[in-house]
Amino acid sequence: MIYLRSLRTAYQKKVDLTSLVAGKLRISPDCFTVVEVVRKALDFRRKNHPMLDFTVEVAFSGKIPKHPDLVFVVDQKSEITPARKLSDEHPYIIGMGPAGLFCALAMVEKGLKPIIFDQGDDLDKRDLAVREFWDRGVLDEKSNVQFGEGGAGTFSDGKLTCRSRDRFISRVYEYLVHFGANPVIKYEALPHLGTDGIRQIVRALREYLVKCGCEFHFRAELNGIAFSAGKKIKLNIGGEDHYPEVVVLALGNASSATALQLHKAGVSIEPKPFAVGFRIEHEQAFIDEAVYGSKRWAQELGAASYRLTDRDTGTYSFCMCPGGEIIAASSERHTVVTNGMSYSGRHGRFGNSAIVTAIGAQDYGSGIFAGVKYQQALERASYRESYFAPVQSVRDFINGCTRDVSRLVSYKPATIYEDLNALLSQRQTLAIKKALQKFDGLFRGFIVEGMLVGTETRTSFPLRITRNLDTNSVLDFPDLYCVGEGSGYAGGIISSAADGLKIGSIFT
Repeated sequence: MIYLRSLRTAYQKKVDLTSLVAGKLRISPDCFTVVEVVRKALDFRRKNHPMLDFTVEVAFSGKIPKHPDLVFVVDQKSEITPARKLSDEHPYIIGMGPAGLFCALAMVEKGLKPIIFDQGDDLDKRDLAVREFWDRGVLDEKSNVQFGEGGAGTFSDGKLTCRSRDRFISRVYEYLVHFGANPVIKYEALPHLGTDGIRQIVRALREYLVKCGCEFHFRAELNGIAFSAGKKIKLNIGGEDHYPEVVVLALGNASSATALQLHKAGVSIEPKPFAVGFRIEHEQAFIDEAVYGSKRWAQELGAASYRLTDRDTGTYSFCMCPGGEIIAASSERHTVVTNGMSYSGRHGRFGNSAIVTAIGAQDYGSGIFAGVKYQQALERASYRESYFAPVQSVRDFINGCTRDVSRLVSYKPATIYEDLNALLSQRQTLAIKKALQKFDGLFRGFIVEGMLVGTETRTSFPLRITRNLDTNSVLDFPDLYCVGEGSGYAGGIISSAADGLKIGSIFT
């Protein structure tokens, strides 16, 4: 394949790619064909002068011209373990997030009929439980924003970005389009589905998998896992013992209890760094003007987003939700966890993002579960009665005072205005303050117009479950596999789905 990069033009609704390629390469349109768009990005570095930046695949009918932006691309063949033949056509999958669902998709391609369990509810009942939590502060610890059909991504912005691209990731995008997503997600630089789009696809996925012979079991909690002397697996699910030939644990980033079970059973687990901080929220109209240069562009291009990094302090924005809202994402009693969510239209009044700083053992100490304990302690410290969250204006946070008490935020159920300086360590607080001041230099008003909600703790799972590099099974346990964010090998909807697809493709 031959790609042409950096094909740039001023923003326009309809772009003649053939003319752009011909002009860039200085050849006749008769000499080539534009096969497909590989990537399309919007560049707003010059405010009020948006540029489109394309990468396209080109096929030439004759001699290939020389140009520094023409690159030959070899289709990446992701390595995968040789197929493992199963005697039981019903492997077990624990977890119904993207990793679990796409693992099941890969298995049914091979004629298998996996049995899938989740401690939470199906999507409709789960939605009712979440609404009850947001409206009345009544938390269902088994079925909530973190647990249940679709996983945590169901109540999110539905972003589909991924830093790498291999054949499994490409297959994930193909599947998403097959089950209802707009085909533009395959080449847009910042594709998203919104929570409504994610739910549509999750429902379509389950319907298809059931037709293929899969079983779905809701309110089926993994209560125990044990291994015989021969390393065969015994699971206790909902009070009943099961002895599957193979188990895939498709864990999310709220699976610390399952990780502790695995550790007690002798599974090798290692800590890894993560990041903590706050959610920051602005009026979306402010973000549109700050990014685009004028609010008028939002009517044509949609709500603006940003991605900010301060390398000096290790602080960055994460999971930006244009036109969205900040939601309570707790899965344990008397804790506050925040996340961002939006619908596909991104028409909400506010835009929010996590502002987090990287932390490691220097912050939470030694020990495999030290990071998890630190995370949980911070979530408990953020809790206010009825799951209210602490909130403060960015200006007051930087100045260490509480004056702007009348400012609104979107967080549900509600907030309490107080000084957030006491939540994080002095080092973390200083890092975030320095970064916010730097970001204000890029987007004037970022401090004055911004509000902070505490806290953001679920940027990634603080643990990694060690894999056998030859078989991709859990180290020393050949019948156990672990995929998704809770495995420590993925982060976000796309990479988690690709991880599940990859592992599911092993079996036949």
